[in-house]
Amino acid sequence: MSVCHHVRLVVKGKLNIRASLAAVGIGFWLTMAGGVSAGPGGEERIVGGNVADPADWPFAAAITTPGGTQFCGGTVISADAVLTAGHCMVDEFGDPSKPNSFRVVTGRPDLADDGAGQELEADDVFVHRRFIRRGHRDIAVIRLDDPTTATPAVLPTRMEARQATQPGDELRVAGWGSTKRAGGAASDVLRDVPTFAVKDKKCEKWPFLHFKSDEDLCTMGARMGDHRTSSCYGDSGGPLVADTVGGARLVGAVSRGGLRCGVEQPTIYASVGDNLDFITNKAGLP
Repeated sequence: MSVCHHVRLVVKGKLNIRASLAAVGIGFWLTMAGGVSAGPGGEERIVGGNVADPADWPFAAAITTPGGTQFCGGTVISADAVLTAGHCMVDEFGDPSKPNSFRVVTGRPDLADDGAGQELEADDVFVHRRFIRRGHRDIAVIRLDDPTTATPAVLPTRMEARQATQPGDELRVAGWGSTKRAGGAASDVLRDVPTFAVKDKKCEKWPFLHFKSDEDLCTMGARMGDHRTSSCYGDSGGPLVADTVGGARLVGAVSRGGLRCGVEQPTIYASVGDNLDFITNKAGLP
């Protein structure tokens, strides 16, 4: 599969969010001593998944360079707002990216289909200030210059988010990221895969993941032979969804994981429920 997944970086010590990919003009998390970067675009994709049914993901958005190269994912949360990861939206100086430095593509599950959907410019970018300062709360909101016709995802209440992400609960993630465990080429077609919420201690045992229970969700993919399903390079910022009694709810945004995708290490998502005040405020939602 493929998901514009978290930046899979092994980080030793304090996160360095000022590292950048010059060719793209977007800042990404890089490893410190002994680590490696996430590869082109700093993104990750879905491993072990399937081609997604567009009807299941009407709110999925691709974030591209002005030239059309996809490097992250996002989720439409209103006619003029898209949720993504903070690390997708910082420039080479660690500041919020300039609105003219990227595009948001909606309604185009096959990115090779230039005639489908909309390609929109940003009006403003809001990266959580704790991400800018300390590398925590990996969340950002993009305000669009023109409205999208894509159907927005439904945000959960804090209680809904908590109830839908208990250990063992099955969740869904989608994106255009790498389909190989070591990264590599992205997928033109949106792909999705199941993953499962697990106990916080699963992430806490891996110090380099910098997991925080009051802002992140800890997940593990399903076992498939000698590997597990997961989001991967290029899937960063993409949607993590829980299917509740009331319908699908957006519970997370792809954030980060280990050096390789699909291995016996958890994947971390920025929690929508724990960042709800920031999201609704910057998106202009009630």
